[in-house]
Amino acid sequence: MSAVSKETSKNRAITRVLIIEGAVNLLLCLVKLVIGLITQSSVILADALHSLTDLTNNIIAVVAMRISHKPPDNSHPYGHQKFEYLAIFILAVLLSVVAFELVAYAIENHGQVVQQSYAGLAILILAIVVNFTLSQWEGAQAKKLRSKLLAADAKHTFSDVLTSIAVLVGWQLAALGYYWLDTLFCLLVAVFVGKLAWELFQQALPVLVDADVTEELFTPTQLDAIVREFKPIDRVTDIRSRAMGEQVICDLTLQIDPQLSLTAAHALSHAFEDRLKEEFDLYDVIIHIEPARST
Repeated sequence: MSAVSKETSKNRAITRVLIIEGAVNLLLCLVKLVIGLITQSSVILADALHSLTDLTNNIIAVVAMRISHKPPDNSHPYGHQKFEYLAIFILAVLLSVVAFELVAYAIENHGQVVQQSYAGLAILILAIVVNFTLSQWEGAQAKKLRSKLLAADAKHTFSDVLTSIAVLVGWQLAALGYYWLDTLFCLLVAVFVGKLAWELFQQALPVLVDADVTEELFTPTQLDAIVREFKPIDRVTDIRSRAMGEQVICDLTLQIDPQLSLTAAHALSHAFEDRLKEEFDLYDVIIHIEPARST
């Protein structure tokens, strides 16, 4: 099987996982919504809203993954990898809105009577078990397919399990007469959603604003060791790098022996470029040549 066929098969498998997870999230959202409306528990309704964002996340992830894996074209000569991080940014914005809405809802409905429902309790426990199983399965698929997107989404799904447990505890305490605890746990869910949004912002923004990632690529010692393999190179300067999704582009200046011919300098730059790509798994290296300054 060719490399292109393998990549296409991998993308289809990832899409299949996301669609299955989306279907489960839709079902969980509806279940939590029904239980929340029956029991009038703000914390359960908050968790239903959280599950709705999970479904939105799945839809965005599928669309973004399909776009991000398109090959470079005239409009996007560097490829489409940033669309995946744009999707993550959009999700972070949505989660931020949800967090603010949860806070407003908790305050507005403070002190509202919460009803007990043993059938609802059993269904919510089942939903937690389903979500936990889903997170473990998605994590296994992420390792099998070597997908960072699925790995991140699996962690997100597992965080939903923890949130639902907090929801369950808050609901049961509120049903015993401690109504203020329902509000408190709703606020805790809001804080958790806000924290998740912040983590997603931290993941997406550095890529979208072309933050330098040189320190994550190699240390000065590692680079010096490679430079010493090429005697005509005096030093490397003006190193810059940026991430394009999982791919990294680096550009730098080589100060070389001024006595080298243009042909030799060209060959040297290509050899150095290939060495960096091999050693640090770089997608592209752009090299500018300058004559070494006499000292």
